[in-house]
Formats: sequence, structure tokens, C-alpha cells
Amino acid sequence: MLDPLQMAETILTAMPVFVFSLVFHEYAHALTAVRLGHGVVDYEERLTLNPMAHLDPMGSIIFPMIGLLMGGFIFGWAKPVQWQPRSTRHFWRDSMLVSIAGPLSNVLLMLVFALLVRASIGSGLLLSLGPLGDPIFKMLRFGVFINALLAVFNMIPLPPLDGSKVLAYFLKPETAWRLLAINPGMSMMLVLALVFMGILSTPISLLTGLAWGLAGIG
Repeated sequence: MLDPLQMAETILTAMPVFVFSLVFHEYAHALTAVRLGHGVVDYEERLTLNPMAHLDPMGSIIFPMIGLLMGGFIFGWAKPVQWQPRSTRHFWRDSMLVSIAGPLSNVLLMLVFALLVRASIGSGLLLSLGPLGDPIFKMLRFGVFINALLAVFNMIPLPPLDGSKVLAYFLKPETAWRLLAINPGMSMMLVLALVFMGILSTPISLLTGLAWGLAGIG
């Protein structure tokens, strides 16, 4: 358990990054669906980076804060983008593309944060910011870790996570439907088991290792 000052600093540096990363993830889903010619429920609201259009109070704020205060795994979700296919001709392909856009957006953000870490160190900007330099550097580092975590977590091939739709594309339709019909509550229990068993640590470490290498601090 973190002490009160550490808790406050962690929340102030990690939560803004976590919220933005969730919003960007959902925006990527909506943008991909629209670019593929499909409809999106509440189109004008969801095709935006405005946090109020995407955040779920429980999943985007309360659960992540509890995880941070416990000094453990930061876990949460935003309101899922609901898209409506214009036709079913390429349904499985487009479902896969819309789904994978979210995790890929987090990989992109992870690399951007890594480059910002590199630039901030190389330019001496952090030193020039005085006492603000340290929390900003921590925020950038959180940006790398949080986006690696979100990318890996969402690619777990169990519903309702994005990875289930990606896997479904490579299966026969009847098998794909059986996969997507798995009870989300049951699958999320399995997902949490994977988290607490540390099974996600290896892919997250691989991604963050790539990012730290890019940042020049590997």
C-alpha cells in the first residue's frame, strides 16, 4: 500500500494518462468503423476525443483509482463503441479491423510516449521545469506502461475484449459465433485470473522493452 503522498502523486500522474488512453482507444474503434462505411450509434458523440462521450464512471474512474490506491494492477474500461454494419458481406473482416484498431491505437500511443520520454531527456526540458519535471516524467513513463497494458489486455481472445473478434475472423463462422457467445462475466473472471497469475507480464514486458529501447533508456 502506498503512503498518502505517493497515492496522490500516482493518481495525479497516472489517471490523466489512463483516461486519455481509454478515450483514444474508443475513438479509434469509432473512426475505423466510419472509415469502413459502417454506422456508429451516437455517431456525433462517439467520433470525438471528448472524454465525456466515452468514459464510464465506474470503469474509467472508480475501478482504476482503486487499483492505483491498492498499489496494484490498473484496470478499467470505457463505454464500448456500438457500430452497425451497412452490409454483412465483409462482416467478419470489418469486425476484426474495428476491434484491432483499439489495441493498435494503444501501441501507437505507447510509442509516442516513448519518443516524448526520449525527447524530454535529450532536450533537458525536464530540468528546466524545476519541480514539475519529475511528475511530468512520471506521467510520460506511465503513458508507456498503461498503453502497453491496455494493448495486451484488450487482445485477450475472450469476449467482450477486442481479441475475441480478432480471433473470430480466423475461425469458421459457427466456431466464431460459439466463441463470441461465451458469457462475458465468466470470461472476465478468467481474464482476472490471468492478470493475478501474472501471465500478462511477459507480453507487457516485451512491449515496454521495445518502448524503452526507443526512448533510449532500455
